[in-house]
Amino acid sequence: MYWLLDYAEQENLRQRMIHLQSTILNRQPRDQSEQIFPFIGRKSRTIARTLIENLTDENGLVVDPFGGSGTFAYAALDAGRHVRFNEWEPYAYKLSTAPFRGVPSSEEYCAALRFIAQRVEPTMNAIYKTRCPNCGAELSFDGLFFDREPLEYYHPTQHERLGANGENVIFRNRRYRCHCGCTEKHYDDFDEAVRLQVEAMPCNFPNVELIENSRLNFTAPKYTAYQNLFSKRQQIALMTLKDAIAELPDATRTFFEDAFISIAHCGKYTDYRSKSQDNHCPENRLKETNLYHRFLEKLEERRKYIAAQDFDLNLLEASSMDYRCFLHTILPNTVNLLLTDPPYGDNAQYFEHAQRIHPLMGYSLKDDDDRLRNEVVISNAPSRVDKHSKDQFLNDIERLFIEANRIVDDHGFMVLYFRPQQRDWVSDLNKLKDFGRRHGFEPLLTISAGISDPSMRALASAAWTFKNDVCFIFLKLKENERRWYEGETDIDELVFLAATSAATDQGNPFVITQFNQEFLSQLRRCGLMRLAHPMYEAKIRKTLDRFTTRNGAQYRLTGLSPYTLMNREMNAEIRLREFAPVVIEELTSNGQGFTFEEYVIHLSSFMENGSREIINQLHTANRLIPELLNVYAVEDPEQGKFFARNTVNTDYDTNGREHLCTMDPYDFERLIADYFVRRGFVHAEVIGRSGDRGVDVLATNIHGEYELIQCKRYRQGNNIGSTPIQRVHSYMRTRNASRAWVITTSDFTPEGRDEARITNVTIMNGHDLLQSLEIYYPGRFCL
Repeated sequence: MYWLLDYAEQENLRQRMIHLQSTILNRQPRDQSEQIFPFIGRKSRTIARTLIENLTDENGLVVDPFGGSGTFAYAALDAGRHVRFNEWEPYAYKLSTAPFRGVPSSEEYCAALRFIAQRVEPTMNAIYKTRCPNCGAELSFDGLFFDREPLEYYHPTQHERLGANGENVIFRNRRYRCHCGCTEKHYDDFDEAVRLQVEAMPCNFPNVELIENSRLNFTAPKYTAYQNLFSKRQQIALMTLKDAIAELPDATRTFFEDAFISIAHCGKYTDYRSKSQDNHCPENRLKETNLYHRFLEKLEERRKYIAAQDFDLNLLEASSMDYRCFLHTILPNTVNLLLTDPPYGDNAQYFEHAQRIHPLMGYSLKDDDDRLRNEVVISNAPSRVDKHSKDQFLNDIERLFIEANRIVDDHGFMVLYFRPQQRDWVSDLNKLKDFGRRHGFEPLLTISAGISDPSMRALASAAWTFKNDVCFIFLKLKENERRWYEGETDIDELVFLAATSAATDQGNPFVITQFNQEFLSQLRRCGLMRLAHPMYEAKIRKTLDRFTTRNGAQYRLTGLSPYTLMNREMNAEIRLREFAPVVIEELTSNGQGFTFEEYVIHLSSFMENGSREIINQLHTANRLIPELLNVYAVEDPEQGKFFARNTVNTDYDTNGREHLCTMDPYDFERLIADYFVRRGFVHAEVIGRSGDRGVDVLATNIHGEYELIQCKRYRQGNNIGSTPIQRVHSYMRTRNASRAWVITTSDFTPEGRDEARITNVTIMNGHDLLQSLEIYYPGRFCL
């Protein structure tokens, strides 16, 4: 476990994480050239490079088993690292590896362009033909707006992309407009005659059946027939291009094929805003785009983008196979960083989503038994019953941790960089932590790593989804640092619980017989009595040494463990209600707002009490997460951030007294330090900024003893629960202090007051604090 590392290693790791987090949070906007890959939601190459450079050395090996769009491989090569890249979906693999294949020479490229023009332009000019209403010249339209059901070209449903007078045949781009300057027109009888001619033309378009999946808008029986996704005009355009490219020489054919399949999705029925990522075939307000224009544009975009890459391909090894087979090809303890975007949740059905391109590649997912059986996915397809449950999917994700444990070197890293699904925010985050710890990885940091996107902001806000990606960073532990698990049971936790029971609430010393008695009770409770066999005795004693110091026959708890502050009695809903306002208070303490992702990530760290039971409870309590956010915070739609609902809107009241609740947090801590000096303490200093989490002020009383003070400048109604009390009590014991305080401007929950009584922590709420401050600072402060 992280806390078992020696101090120097802990400090080095802590500084690396601080630097990494600050660098990512001050990230640069995504380079728009990276959008050349025709999938939305692509990861930031800049952030990926930041992760790689911070978590690996110059000669490090980076591995990505779910390569997707190739961003992480590109970033690793940018950073000069060795990289092994894997992507099993054929469409994604072909496009993501295109930059590694380079571009044809200028001579080869121009010759291929001339050949394509000669072969396809007669057909393209015929199917996209229109006539200028001003000068009568014939030209190719760039776009055509229409309704599909009922079919209507002359007077389609109105929308903002039509011309000022409802024009629906457009050729607005400078390179496509008529030589007389005309840029748009109304659909007329000439256009109708062209359409009817197109409908009569023969076309050998793929007539294949797709896997039904209503979630992806492949609905039976109509839209599982591939040809029904495309108009006749677009079928002809696609096949004309495909057949011509097939005749190109080897030197240019692959590059032109890549450009072709990267624009093929533009040919399906799409709405007027060209949302071609959606497989839905709308009934009205559609747009038919000139695919030849898009193809030529994409050729130039891809040629420019790929030529600009400066990859050392000697550092790269790319493959396309099941991720388990891929990881099995890697030697043990040779990987410095496993960085990947796992296909998490039922929003990541990208194998089936790519069916809109597969037939044009001569591939059928429906006939690929290997991929259907082994794909990591939660599928809504009726035919894929074995992929419906989340349990089978989580088994695959756990297998990723198991394989990663074998190949990642000790103190190497594993980073999962993806967007969590909506239904189970906190429980899923904690499930990943549980998988990591079970298989030798310690979760270190969770960072919201998205790029600000106003179009996603409104959608995410309305549906309470993550609009940003999240990075989950895990450290691979050495064998003597990792937790001991038997199946799903954390034996380290059982040893700690047994030792805690043996020490009683007073933290008394205990002997091994007391511990053994308590440990047997824990084993009985978990059905693990086989661990009482003498063969496990040495391992149990070694585990006990992690949490205790020994003096002769007596053991004493050190107070340093990840289990110390866990409250196992409180259920998930109570914990959510207690910690949501605390999280919001902490996120807004600097006066800045926070995103929904930051709220959930921060909340999940409070919700993790080390037990698997709470993960299951969180599935049902998940609905409370947005509800509680609305109670304690308000959203600014323009910024896409939340701010605490202020009960106090000014720094001073009408009598000129300063509001404690609106003070800068550091100023409040300095006030408390000065207050203790005025009370007669020899010395008091603010130490909260030194990294000593849980203690803000260190005071020395007249006897020369240390007293620890935690300050909580919270708003009214945001009351302190048991956890801060437990934390400061733990620090008091480990630092040999004589007394611990928790002082807040709000109040304490019943659980908080009860914990203070048990632990003898002195508490002071806002009312008591104000009364005492009035003695030393008369007329200066108010709540």
